[in-house]
Amino acid sequence: MKMIRFITLFLLLNLAGIVNAQVSDISNEGDSLELAHSILPSDGIVPYLPQDAEYFKAEPLASTSKIRFVPTVNFFFRPEGTFNYKEAGLPIDTGQLNFYLRGDFGGKISLPKNIDMVFNLQSYGVYTRSFGPLDQNLTLYEAYVDMKKLDKAGKLSLRFGRMCLGKYGTEILVGDDDFTKGRSFESVRLRYKTDHTTSDVMWVQMYQQAPDSVNFEWNHPIFLSSMNTIHSSAAINFDANLHFLITQFNTGFNTSVLMPNVRFFGQTSSLRYSAEFIYQTGSGPGIVNEDARGTVKAYAAELSAGYFTNDNKLAIDVSFYRASGDDSPGDDEIKSYNVLWQNEHRRFGYIDAFKGSNVQAGTFHLDWKLGRLISTGFHGVYANVLEPKDRSTGIATGPLDSLTTSSKSIGYGGDIYLNYFFNHYLNMQLSVSSFSPGEYFTAVNGIDETLTRLYLLLAVRI
Repeated sequence: MKMIRFITLFLLLNLAGIVNAQVSDISNEGDSLELAHSILPSDGIVPYLPQDAEYFKAEPLASTSKIRFVPTVNFFFRPEGTFNYKEAGLPIDTGQLNFYLRGDFGGKISLPKNIDMVFNLQSYGVYTRSFGPLDQNLTLYEAYVDMKKLDKAGKLSLRFGRMCLGKYGTEILVGDDDFTKGRSFESVRLRYKTDHTTSDVMWVQMYQQAPDSVNFEWNHPIFLSSMNTIHSSAAINFDANLHFLITQFNTGFNTSVLMPNVRFFGQTSSLRYSAEFIYQTGSGPGIVNEDARGTVKAYAAELSAGYFTNDNKLAIDVSFYRASGDDSPGDDEIKSYNVLWQNEHRRFGYIDAFKGSNVQAGTFHLDWKLGRLISTGFHGVYANVLEPKDRSTGIATGPLDSLTTSSKSIGYGGDIYLNYFFNHYLNMQLSVSSFSPGEYFTAVNGIDETLTRLYLLLAVRI
């Protein structure tokens, strides 16, 4: 443990020196117009309509016969204050002052013949009044091999090991939860990429704790996926994905579910749009009573459109999100949309008062770049449940059999944020969020006062 602390301190001291050197370099640039890009966690910002730049950008290829090593360090520190706050149905108040601390320490080794080896160790801790002290342990976040240019045309690549799943489209299904400790899995991904298409075939090993009602300790669901994007022009793009989730526990059943997923998106002039739909269908035996048979019939959809100035200084967009709920949670039909790995901050803001199932929500977002390094914005949301007795919204802390209201209103809220992109290695964000609970939220959660959350996020990256 002492050695780990010494290594961590050594890395941070070197990082401080590098950041200081970069600050000196930028101060000498005078009126340089170079833009400092965002290094804030992907799920820690509320981006407007995505352009999928990460999905289509060219991957770096090794062009030398020498072995190269590039170190990587990510450091995220987030003190926050919350008031009248119960996050997504937690039975305890996690309010007052909390601290979140995350560090990623690793690097990339580039070998001859277009082979990269990537590893990242992660330390993540949460200190709150309720949850206790920070966890000082290091865990293996990523360790994978990336083999590129496997064919003569240089379009085929293979990646295998433990990896973050990255970003796909609007993330109605796949995201990496970058706001906290990140999300990574043992996986194999085969990619074929041309100038106008990107096709992935992916196997992901998941882990799920078994419920107390069975006599075994864990289950090993498997996620198989084919993700395909056609990029015909800036105005017309198309995603066609097919996902298959095998043996995942869901509402008392051990289900295997097929999930077709389509999306249209693009930009014409100053207008940008996105329309996405996913359907979940499947079945599985009961976990306790294997003679029982459950069937899955669920869906989620999202429509977004926005206006963006040519210089990207001003962006305004609106969106509508709807994910199915279950009108009869006790039967053998599972109708609640199974939220896997979506970016809920982009959809519902920072307040984390509810989840992306059994809900419909409308949002409005404005982002304004005040200068070369500063941007600010507002994000507002209004949400309802679809089925009042379905617990999948993640807000209920008590029984739903005897509701005291016929309202379906979750409530409305908003975020005001200020981003300061100091340079390529240091970013800061200040955010204030409020959420006014609706009658349904108050009835199932017991909170009738405005929820408030504010935080300062500091991000350092090499």
